[in-house]
This record gives sequence, structure tokens and C-alpha cells, in this order.
Amino acid sequence: MKTIVLFTLSIIFFVFTSCQKEGFYEGDHFFIKNAGAEMPVYVKGNVASGTFIVFLHGGPGGNASLPSFMPVSKELENDYAFAYWDQRGSGLSMGNPDKSTFTVEQFVADLDLVIETIRMRYNNPRIVFYGISWGGALGSAYLSTRNYQEKVDGFICMDSGHNLVEGLPKSVVFVKNYAQQQIDKGVDVDYWIEARDWCATVPDMTVVDNYFKYDAYLTNTNAYRFNPDQEVEGPEVGALGTMNSYLSLALFFNGQYLAERFNILELNLSDDMERIKIPSLVIWGRHDGVNTIEMGFDAYNSIGGPDFTNKEMVILENSAHEGYMEEQDLFIATFREFVNSL
Repeated sequence: MKTIVLFTLSIIFFVFTSCQKEGFYEGDHFFIKNAGAEMPVYVKGNVASGTFIVFLHGGPGGNASLPSFMPVSKELENDYAFAYWDQRGSGLSMGNPDKSTFTVEQFVADLDLVIETIRMRYNNPRIVFYGISWGGALGSAYLSTRNYQEKVDGFICMDSGHNLVEGLPKSVVFVKNYAQQQIDKGVDVDYWIEARDWCATVPDMTVVDNYFKYDAYLTNTNAYRFNPDQEVEGPEVGALGTMNSYLSLALFFNGQYLAERFNILELNLSDDMERIKIPSLVIWGRHDGVNTIEMGFDAYNSIGGPDFTNKEMVILENSAHEGYMEEQDLFIATFREFVNSL
């Protein structure tokens, strides 16, 4: 009897959730297979526009799948097609890639396959990179490699981690200053004294253990969200939507898997970025504590070198690392203005 009841409840649940699809399957998808990894690409939005925004997610170990359900994405998909690619070892990627494949060069090679597939599948559309955090670094690495930039029409580089050698120590200072502010306010004093004093030792941030200790402190600051109390619009997909979309629980586990296999702590692409000669837009949160505003100026100055003028920088004055949510209207307007000008 118990088995029958459970079976009946399962059928009811299945029928109920099946009625809640709400268009979560809309769009096209394909897989890129390379060097042991099977990586999904989901294409949504205005394919007829002939403009494809290739979204390069952060991390390493983040994902593009969940951001594809964000209101800001939905809005911009009215104008352009978006290609959401989950990188190797990230998001909903599959396969069993060897640890040796987790290199910047391999990620660049993977991205080139994504670009070539889009060009063949959709009749050579205009392609624009939109990279956030690590995604901005990956976009920079790709565009600095050989003649790859000839395949791309524009580059949106947002809060990029393109130079961690110089950037991480600046983020450590951010944590130290935040810790002192909390101490002065009498908030969790023992914890923040510990954080402040550790940061004051000027730890070598190319050491993995130091990075993870710093990161634990960083997540307790407002490095990501300038105003933690601000209500922002997150992904428009809940538990039921997850069951009726291409999402799965794997989304939440791959990041840790990759973090243990891909060390980018010595990454410094600033000099390489001088080779980028395509129209570029740098967007940065004024209060970003992950990749501080100094690194925003570094990205802007590095792209194309000092004499390159086909670039601009927009600072989101009321944002930290997640300006695409914190100042959504300004972000969307800036995004559209740049892409439409290409």
C-alpha cells in the first residue's frame, strides 16, 4: 500500500511540475566536446538580430546556466542572441577531463571551438564577448592569442580578474580596511581583528592556502554587493523551474571540483592585452572588493595600449562586483549603447 501511495504522489508531483515549465526550454542548445570535456552551450534570445553575445562566466568554476535566467539577461535577449557556455569543469559541463587540461590555453582553445560552432551554425553572425570577472580574463586571453580577435566584433570586460598578481593584494587591502571598519563599529570584533591582522602580514597570494583563507574573509564583506540590504532581482527560476529546465544540482558542485584543479593565482594578462584592437567597453563597480577599481583602470589602460582609442570605461558608482544586478538599468543602457554602436 505504501508503495502505491508513493507512486501516486510521484505521478501527481510530476504532472504538477510539468505544468510549470513557463518556457524554460525555449532556445537552442548544443555541446562542445574537447580534450575530455563535454560543455553545453545554450542559445536564447533574438537570433534574427544577427548579433550573438557570448557570455563568459566567472569563477573559474562558475556557470552560465543560472545567469541565463536572470531578468537582465531576459531584457537584453529581446535585442540580441545570447550564447551561454558552461566552461570545462564548470556549471553543467560533463566528461572526465584530465587535470592537465585545466590551463588558460585550454580554456582559450575551448572558447575558439564555441566561436567556430556559432559561426557555422548561425551563418557567421556578429559576435560580441561579454565577460564577467574570470570571464573578462578569459576573453582577454582569447583576444590576445594569435589572430583570434578577427572573429570577434566587440568586447565587454566587466570587473575582470585579468591580473591577479597585482589585483589580489589590492583585494586583501580591501578586506583589511573593511575589517577595521567592523572593529570600529564593534561588530564581531574578535573575528575581524583576526582578519585584519592576517591581512596586515601581506600574505603571498600566489600560495593556494593563503588564497582560500583570504577568500573566506572576503565573502563576509560587501565586496560583491555594495549594499547587502538592497533588493535585487535574481534568476527567474525556482525549485520547480529547475526541475523543468536544463538545470540540475550538478550546477552547485562543479565549482569546487574546478577550484582544486585550476590555479590562476599567478595570472597577469595586462601586457598581453595591448594586442587587443577591437572595440572594447570596460564596466566596473566603483566599490568592487573582489577586483578593485584600480584593476578596472588597469584593464582599460591595458586594452590596445595607451594609444588605442576605440575603447571606453563606465564606472557604476553604486555597485561592487555585481553591478549588472545592483544598477541594472544603467548596465542595460550602457550594454545596448555599446553593442548598437558596433
